[in-house]
Amino acid sequence: MNRKLLSTVFLVSLLQVSSLFVGHAYAVEGGKSLYLLGKRGPLAGLIPKPGWYFTNDLYYYNAGRDGLLPISGSVENNINADALMNLAQITWVTDTFLNGGRLALGGLIPYGNIKISADAALQTPTGFQKGASRSDEVTDFGDPVLAASLGWKKRDDQLFRAWNLYSSLFIPFGSYEVGRLANTGSNRWGLDIGTGFTMANFSRGRELSGVWGFTFNNKNPDTDYKSGTETHLELSYQQHLKHGLSFGLVGYYNQQLTADSGGPAVVGDFKGRVAALGPEIAYQLKTATRSVGLNLRWYHEFAVQNRVEGDSVFLTLSLPLQADIKK
Repeated sequence: MNRKLLSTVFLVSLLQVSSLFVGHAYAVEGGKSLYLLGKRGPLAGLIPKPGWYFTNDLYYYNAGRDGLLPISGSVENNINADALMNLAQITWVTDTFLNGGRLALGGLIPYGNIKISADAALQTPTGFQKGASRSDEVTDFGDPVLAASLGWKKRDDQLFRAWNLYSSLFIPFGSYEVGRLANTGSNRWGLDIGTGFTMANFSRGRELSGVWGFTFNNKNPDTDYKSGTETHLELSYQQHLKHGLSFGLVGYYNQQLTADSGGPAVVGDFKGRVAALGPEIAYQLKTATRSVGLNLRWYHEFAVQNRVEGDSVFLTLSLPLQADIKK
């Protein structure tokens, strides 16, 4: 693939796709973002050497909410949710540079199980009243994601800096049914754009990484619900020890910037917010031909508004698909 074509692919993903979301965009239907908070952890700013890479996240999320929440065309109350998903991601780091940054392209496919139980919320002249309890469960594919990024890096003796610009396009191909509580798909297009950074001191074994991004949601055509623009911040601090072991602290913050519109009637500005904090531990196994990474992260959510609230766990495996990584 030549440089001109690669440039076109990146620009379409990062810029032109955003025209799909120009205009009115409001809240996050279902109280959960398309962008998976906590997905980007250590080394979030680094684009590695050219080659093919595989990353697999085993993701578990347990959460609930006592208040009202619009889900798949209806309003629900007293929600309890469990999700166990596998996120398989392939990344191709190219030999192409654009404006001094190395180009990387990738794709992600989620598959897993979601269980949700809730009480129906019936709208009456005096407000919402509790209705019958119900539950749903589904095991299927979620919405695939296409990604592109440009990365830069610099080393000054023991100090290392890396940063990137990225875009992720969420494609509504996952399993979805109107009226079903549990859906692995969202039935709406989405675009997330942002930047990541990594700062490290090799002599002291310290690393600080972060991501700041914006998620633009399109309308769900089946429910006519317009989901809103969000901003998210993720941070990770690691202390690297000998023999490939490291530990640290991770966290994220997500704030919805605009209120909801369309779909089920929800009173007031239905803007979501969530913060989370938790520990992480990682191990880097180096062989003669490649390096394999394992990372375990736990996030406990707090300061939640108009979303489900709970705990999530990531178990991440990452490795190059070729034995000899080009420099």
